[in-house]
Amino acid sequence: MNIKSTLQIKNEKAVISTEDMASLLGRKHLSVLRAIDAIPEEYLRDGMYFMAGGEVFISADGVLILNMSSRHLLMRRKIMMALFRFEDTYKRMRWCDFWEAMPHRKILEMILFLSDIGAHPMALMALKTCFWFKGVKLN
Repeated sequence: MNIKSTLQIKNEKAVISTEDMASLLGRKHLSVLRAIDAIPEEYLRDGMYFMAGGEVFISADGVLILNMSSRHLLMRRKIMMALFRFEDTYKRMRWCDFWEAMPHRKILEMILFLSDIGAHPMALMALKTCFWFKGVKLN
């Protein structure tokens, strides 16, 4: 199984499912879940692990703190580095899309003027409309 084929983007973060992680490590799915469960609560942070659709996903930070065994250290490092690179590539693509969709300078000046006079909803609507015409979806 290829590491890159198992990576996904969930909640704007690069993650790997525990099932894919277990198959890459040559372990059973439950052993990865037990390893996550064994981590003390004070070491857990938002975004390390989360559930979506009944499946547990692990981010690069979660892989880093996941304590399996020393024989899995090299594969854990490969997975962690692949997640960091995948997330960086994803963020770079999103920023490129954002900057390409940036409206013309005159439109930006109009939006800033609307914001300065207190018409914030109108300024936000104008900016969203510009992005919508360029095909960029803002969350």
